[in-house]
Amino acid sequence: MKKFLFIYALAFSLIWVGYGLYSVITNQPSANLILGIGVAFSLTIFAASWFSYWLMGHYKNVDALARKILSKN
Repeated sequence: MKKFLFIYALAFSLIWVGYGLYSVITNQPSANLILGIGVAFSLTIFAASWFSYWLMGHYKNVDALARKILSKN
């Protein structure tokens, strides 16, 4: 699952940052804004991917502890 999340994030990041760089190179209007949005989007999607992976890992631990506690009673 982690590999899928990061490949997904990488693909969209490359699209956004690539388009931002293309717009800067070709001097399109608001090129710096497009590049800034692309970089911010990339950072956000990578952070969200990492956080979801981290959260899923901790949910497994909580579920295991809950099963252990409930099975004792």
